[in-house]
Amino acid sequence: MFEHQKNPPMEPVDEVDTTLAYIDLADVKLPAGAAPLEQRHLRFRRVDVAPGGIVPYHSHENRPAILFVFQGEIVEYNSKHEQPRVHKAPSIIAEFNEIWHWWKNETDGDVIIYAADLAETEKCAEGEC
Repeated sequence: MFEHQKNPPMEPVDEVDTTLAYIDLADVKLPAGAAPLEQRHLRFRRVDVAPGGIVPYHSHENRPAILFVFQGEIVEYNSKHEQPRVHKAPSIIAEFNEIWHWWKNETDGDVIIYAADLAETEKCAEGEC
């Protein structure tokens, strides 16, 4: 056993742990034929969107995700909302089930989004994730 493991601190000191968003996996309804949760991996990505850049139309019915808008401002065009939604840093968005949407950076600055999702392992092995 390493020295630093012999008597480690067991209580936090000056640490705050705040849940900002979550998806209850019991609420996730994957479409028929989709890979079950056991055949997925938790993926964490950085998405950079340049001024005028677009994240194309896509769904989260097969890929639940939590996004963190780290830098900038981006507009979301969402199937669940009649009006576009503006997400400014810092903001958190949970996406799952029957959401179809696309995003556009309508500003002059770069946007950075960090995204965690449950991607299908097989598709990622084929380079499709």
